[in-house]
This record gives sequence, C-alpha cells and structure tokens, in this order.
Amino acid sequence: MSLKREALFHICGSIAYALAQWSVLVLLSRLISIEAAGEYAYYLALFTPAAILTTFGIRNSVASDREREHSLSSYRRAQHAGLLLLSAYYLVILLATDGDAAIASLVFLIKLADNLSELSYGTWVRTGGLHRYGISKIAKLALFAALFLALLALGIRDRAMLFAYPAATLIVYFLYDRRQEEVEDPRDTGLLNIIRSGTPLALGSFVVSLNSSIPRISINHILDEQALAEFVMLTYFIAFATLPITSLCQAIIPRITMQGAPKRVWWFLIAYSSGYLAFMMLLANPLIDFIYKTRIEYPYHVLAMIGIAGGLHFMSTLSNAVLVANRQFQQILVAALLSTLAALIASPLLIMQFAQTGAAAAYLASSLTLFIFNALYASRQQRKPSAPLDSPA
Repeated sequence: MSLKREALFHICGSIAYALAQWSVLVLLSRLISIEAAGEYAYYLALFTPAAILTTFGIRNSVASDREREHSLSSYRRAQHAGLLLLSAYYLVILLATDGDAAIASLVFLIKLADNLSELSYGTWVRTGGLHRYGISKIAKLALFAALFLALLALGIRDRAMLFAYPAATLIVYFLYDRRQEEVEDPRDTGLLNIIRSGTPLALGSFVVSLNSSIPRISINHILDEQALAEFVMLTYFIAFATLPITSLCQAIIPRITMQGAPKRVWWFLIAYSSGYLAFMMLLANPLIDFIYKTRIEYPYHVLAMIGIAGGLHFMSTLSNAVLVANRQFQQILVAALLSTLAALIASPLLIMQFAQTGAAAAYLASSLTLFIFNALYASRQQRKPSAPLDSPA
C-alpha cells in the first residue's frame, strides 16, 4: 500500500480515537459540570503516564523488530505483565485520592482497553497494515456512539453512560484487533529480554507524557478543577492538530534512513506549525465557546504560547520518529527526561505566581526543551555515515 494511503488510514483512525476521548470531556462538561470535566482531566494526568510505562514500549518494539528476534507470544506475556501493574496502580490511586471513584474507574478502563491493542498495532505497523488501525478506531468510535445513544434512549443521564466507551473498545479488540494480528510463534524468547529492550522507549514516552501531566496536576492542586478544565480545553487543540503529524511519522518510520526524514516533510511541518499558531490566535476562543457552551476569554499571550508550544511539539514528533527508526531509544529517554525536568521545575513556580499564564509558560518551556534535544540527537544521527540497518522500525 502507498505511503499516502497508509497515512490516510492512520489519520482517520487517529481522528476517530481523539473524537472518542474528547467526547468524554465534552459530555462530562455538558451533562454534569465543568468541574467533573476537570476531574476527568486530573485522572487522565495520573493514569496516562502509568499506562504508557506499563506497555513496555511494545508497539514500537514490535514495529521495529523486522527480523522477528522475539516471538509474538513473548511480547504478549510482557503485555499481560504490564496490564497487571496498571491494575495495581489503579488500586493505589483509589486509596490515595479522594476524588470521584467512578471517574477514576472510567479513566482506568479506558487506558486498560487501549493498552490491550498495543500489540496488535505494532504488528500492523510492521507488516504495512495501517489500514487495520483506521478500521479498528473507527469501529470503536461507532460502537461507542451506538451504545451511548441507546443508553440515552433508555433515559440514562449520568456518568455511567460514559462507560460505553471502554466497553466498545474492549468489544472491538476481541472481535477485530486480536483476530487481525500475525500468527503467534510459540517459542519463548524471554519475557525479561523484551521488557529490558523496550523499557527505554516506554520510559521516553512515559516521561514525555509527564510534560502534560505535571502542569495539569499542579493546576488541580494549586488552583482548582475548573481552572484545570479550562487549561485542558485549550491544550486539546494540540492533541487534535498532532494527529496527522503522528500518522505521517508512523507511516514513514520504515522509510527513514540514517540521513533522516525527507526535507519536504520538514518544510511541511514548518508551514503546518505556522497555520496552527494562526488558528489558535483567531479561532480558539470562539470554538471553545461553541463546543463547551462556556464563556472563557483566553488572553492573546496565552494563546500565542500554546500555539508556539504546539509547533514545537509537531517538530519533536518528527525528530522522535527519526530516532525510533534508528532505534536510538536511549537518546529519546534523555531528551524526555530533560524536558520533564523543565516542566517539574517551572510548573509549580509559574502557576503559583501567574496562574493560567504560568501554566502556559511552563508548557511552552517543556515543549521547547524537548524539541531542542530531540532535534539535536536526530541531527547527530543524520551526520553518521550511512549503513544498512539490521531492524529498521
């Protein structure tokens, strides 16, 4: 299948996934309260890094394991170990926090269902079957919508109806995702070997996710849940705008050499980032008013900082793809650690001093740090002499 078609299928699936996740935030704010939406965002900040860490980087490990060094059965055992760890973390969160247990359970089930499909996605990337990713995500969104509307027709109007989302995800996983995987190789290539090789990549993604989680957790504790909801409503634009970039990078990973990504991709990202900044400055306020039915006037300097942070995030995504393609997982981890350190230092200090403006500034600082080091490591990789890869991603 051509690169354009692979990217298109992946984009459609990513959009469906983002719409499903985003609809939970919108429905909570509309059906219950903006504070409930803020609590949902808070638990996402707690569970997302843990969910990423407990995948052990299986998706990218499988995708880059072209020579089948490890069997699919061994990857699945590693996946099951991660799911057990995530479940234990969920119990700790329930005991350690005094928030809404229903919302905490909702977020946990969403992340658990997502992690189940990571192995399937990795095999699809490896075999050039990204169209299956699109089919899977669209089916999950469609089933969620059908279940939600059925509950609505039955007169159910509380947060319980949102559990239709993880239910739909699990149903499609067992009926489609699992059946579309490669045929399993029963040989045991070592659970610990997989965890050891994939953990640096998982740690990199885990630490990157902390760049979003740290400001959110800081806002929740320093300000309040409503302030957190307002911040998440604004930064969700980055999540949506990143979808085509992530899909493009996922599709070109097998085609990236030690000379890096094609120059036309970099030029496209520069133009795309400029357009995103203009969008944030002109349309963010009216769109938030329309979507969430709540009047929030973000000042232009906050919109500009989030807009620039988005552009840096897009560039970092491509630099990260270059490193993944060349299996430079340690460099990904170092860059992520440094950017998270910036977020950890800047977030509480700036939020206490400047509230929402401080949160935007801290978010920008961590995005800039991540971009600088990802780009630095990617450019060093490109300067190395060209050589054949044993297992390109």
